[in-house]
Amino acid sequence: MKKKNLFIALFSTMALLSCKKDYSCTCTVKYVDSGSVYTEETNLTIEGANKTQAIAACNEATIKQVWGPNDSYEQTCKLKK
Repeated sequence: MKKKNLFIALFSTMALLSCKKDYSCTCTVKYVDSGSVYTEETNLTIEGANKTQAIAACNEATIKQVWGPNDSYEQTCKLKK
């Protein structure tokens, strides 16, 4: 009986972890142009992913570019809870 319960618990956990659904990330964009700072918040939708894939997609959407001391672009994304 213990093996059966353990199998059911393990199967249920795996089913929940591998469940694919839609996720979204909140991205904060910071753009510096000639010393002037502009910020905005955007959302990124990840469709048909499990949680691990969604976290990876948010991390991949995080970028930073610097063109000089007063010009840069930075986008930081985090998975919404």
